[in-house]
Amino acid sequence: MTVFKSGQIVKFQKPFPGEDPEQNYIVLEGKEGREDSRVDISPLNLGLEVPPVYTVRSAELVVI
Repeated sequence: MTVFKSGQIVKFQKPFPGEDPEQNYIVLEGKEGREDSRVDISPLNLGLEVPPVYTVRSAELVVI
């Protein structure tokens, strides 16, 4: 299991259909849970003034 740290650049191992498979995200915070850990991420290079923050399972991400 990979431990994610703030500032790491990640992407989804298997993106959803219709999503850009090359979209990169920055790790904002890692969260430890009982069953699995979760990570707060934010997409890079979207051009938004305030980018969204997503909480996802760490098993879905890979460090690049």
